[in-house]
Amino acid sequence: MEFTRKIRARTIGVFLLMGATAFVSAPFMVGRHPGGAVASPAGLAFASFSSAHAEAYPLATARLDTASALNLMGQQRMLSQRMVKAYLMLGQGIAAEDARIILQGSITEFEANLATLKTFQPTPAVRGALARLGGAWAECKALLAAAPSKAGAIALYDANEAMQDAAHSAALAYEGVTLAPLDHLANIMGHQHMLSQRMAKFYFYRTWGLYDDPAYVELHLTRARFTAELNQIESSPLASAETKAGVARIRREWEPYQQLLFANREPAAMRRDAIRVAELSERVSAATEALVAQFTARGTPR
Repeated sequence: MEFTRKIRARTIGVFLLMGATAFVSAPFMVGRHPGGAVASPAGLAFASFSSAHAEAYPLATARLDTASALNLMGQQRMLSQRMVKAYLMLGQGIAAEDARIILQGSITEFEANLATLKTFQPTPAVRGALARLGGAWAECKALLAAAPSKAGAIALYDANEAMQDAAHSAALAYEGVTLAPLDHLANIMGHQHMLSQRMAKFYFYRTWGLYDDPAYVELHLTRARFTAELNQIESSPLASAETKAGVARIRREWEPYQQLLFANREPAAMRRDAIRVAELSERVSAATEALVAQFTARGTPR
């Protein structure tokens, strides 16, 4: 508890002294805690993004290489946040049926991806990182399998952060196999995909009246990191015209999302915007996913 407060204070201090761009090259510092149903309207837009989502990434790959493994690790980081977002929505009765579909689909996809990644472990660092990710996932999965509750959400707060730490370490281990500039940029794109869901996760902790102050801090830190990484991708000498067009699409989806995330501080007011936040989080996720897919499909030699 005291340790995590010091970690957060140090992270915020870096943010204030160096600015948001300071986060781009540093490992992502995740934070830990200090100590009425909303019906889904017919044809809820974010449900369509959910159904299309699994089609963008095959569950099995004939033969992995570093680039495809990084692609899957980007998915794993994103799914780690998306499944908790859905758990929190389901527990609060926010678009419950859609949330249930997202939760189960994310769990299935995460496990399939993890099994595929285990077929390609080229270095001891990768093997160790995947083992740690498997252990962290086992703890989270047990919590996610139970009926959503506030007690479960409290337990998930730290467990999910540990899982995200492990997933990030595994992504860095795969990047370290080649240290290729293209792999590094692809890893940043995958990390940004995760951030799109991380913000929604903290938003739904706040709507449930859990960890309001720390979740609010994490929302600000995540927004700063998302913006800094978007700028870095756009300004990279490796960014093609197609990549820059993909960044422009993300910006169009990102602007209404970030505005709504910070429109209110009171949980009751936030709950009124909950379905729209869920929809926008999926729209930004789809845009970041499209950018990763376009960049990976370039097939530029590493």
